[in-house]
Amino acid sequence: MAARRGVTSEQVLEAALAVLDEVGRVDAVRPVVVAERLGIRSQSLYAHVDGAAGLRRLLALKALDDLATVVTEAAVGRSGWDAVDSILRAQLAFALAAPGRSEASIHPPGDDPLLADAVERAGRPLQTVLGSLGMDADQRVHWTRLQLALTIGFAALVRDGQLTLAPDPSTTVDHLVGALLDQLPTGHHPKRAGSIR
Repeated sequence: MAARRGVTSEQVLEAALAVLDEVGRVDAVRPVVVAERLGIRSQSLYAHVDGAAGLRRLLALKALDDLATVVTEAAVGRSGWDAVDSILRAQLAFALAAPGRSEASIHPPGDDPLLADAVERAGRPLQTVLGSLGMDADQRVHWTRLQLALTIGFAALVRDGQLTLAPDPSTTVDHLVGALLDQLPTGHHPKRAGSIR
């Protein structure tokens, strides 16, 4: 295979994203696969990324940026329980439409300041609303872990074709959102307070 000259970091990211979107799994985005798509040797990728870990980091940054846009738009003009509902539905829609990117967004930042900032931006809208509802830091961590488990797990089951019984899996979204909303502080939950949404 003849090596292509002049490959840029942006092209590496685009090729990695194309693989991720096609397969829907982060572990499928390997240097050799991305290099083959670009028409270069896999060793040539090291001029742009530090192997598989570098590709994973690039994908995480892009996925977190995409997710931050989605959840920020979902939160605009909303507050309280309504904001949580809207953000949850946006995150589920994102995970179902792009399971690979959703999976890529789960990337502990460690001591990487760019990743830490990306994680903070993606989580800020939801964390801000949960804080306004009176949840302390520990409660928000537990609630967010539950939310991630439901969102990522459900998207993976749909991606893998595991949910074959009627009704259609899309009708389960309301149940998932409802289960998470039931974990909000009682005084701020309209259904618990006797209100009708």
